[in-house]
Amino acid sequence: MSPPIGKILPVPSGWPEPPDAAAYHGLAGEIVQAIAPHTEADPVAVLVQLLVACGALIGRGAWFEVDATRHYPAEFVVLVAESSRARRGSAYAHVERLLGEIDPGFSLRVEDGLSSGEGLVWALRDPDGKDAGAPDRRLLVTEPEFARLLSGRKLSSLSPVLREAWDGEDLETLTRNSPLRATEAHLALIAQITATELRHCSTTISIENGLLKRFLFVACRRTQLLPHGGDKNPLAKTGLKDRLAQALDHAGRAGRLRLHPGAEEHWTTSYLPRE
Repeated sequence: MSPPIGKILPVPSGWPEPPDAAAYHGLAGEIVQAIAPHTEADPVAVLVQLLVACGALIGRGAWFEVDATRHYPAEFVVLVAESSRARRGSAYAHVERLLGEIDPGFSLRVEDGLSSGEGLVWALRDPDGKDAGAPDRRLLVTEPEFARLLSGRKLSSLSPVLREAWDGEDLETLTRNSPLRATEAHLALIAQITATELRHCSTTISIENGLLKRFLFVACRRTQLLPHGGDKNPLAKTGLKDRLAQALDHAGRAGRLRLHPGAEEHWTTSYLPRE
């Protein structure tokens, strides 16, 4: 990781160990390394949001197959911080700018906030009669108040739709005179919550029904102070934006992904969950 340019903040007591350096492997790691010195946000927050947002752009053009099930790059992540001062939004701002420069239509496929299950299906709906449907089946939702979702009445309608979306299933709602349906929907989600809210708002139902099991929870914090700010465009003249554009274009047409020869045994013994 490139050296910071601000005042380093101490690691809070009991804070989780940072990811291994291998987490920053490859092009995504290079991008995070270039951004990290110029933001107060945690590098891991930049990394996971970059990966999730890129997966949203790639869509269903690439997948990994297990048995007869296709797994697409549509991930759900929740950034967990001690407080709102963790600069979670700052991390996403860098990702949003980068992908917006690569794909000017990126912002049109980003929704702020989870309203309801019906609203989510509407945003990804199929054509129906005079309704042309959603122009693009790829969608990235950002939810800055995940606690509001967990503790509110919206969860009852959103939970089944989110679970189906994560599983790659077709989405459907029957609560209207004209039922909505979304086939081949590709949904990615970036949410935020404080550690205190997560402890108090996580219910037995949301855990046992599998909703929260579909989210990757990532601890993030404010890592440095930049009273005078950093470079507003740290990727300029690095060539990283062009390389990412090429990688996303290739990934969108990659089709079925396979492990390297010899890697399958290591994967099955080291990474697949055990009963």
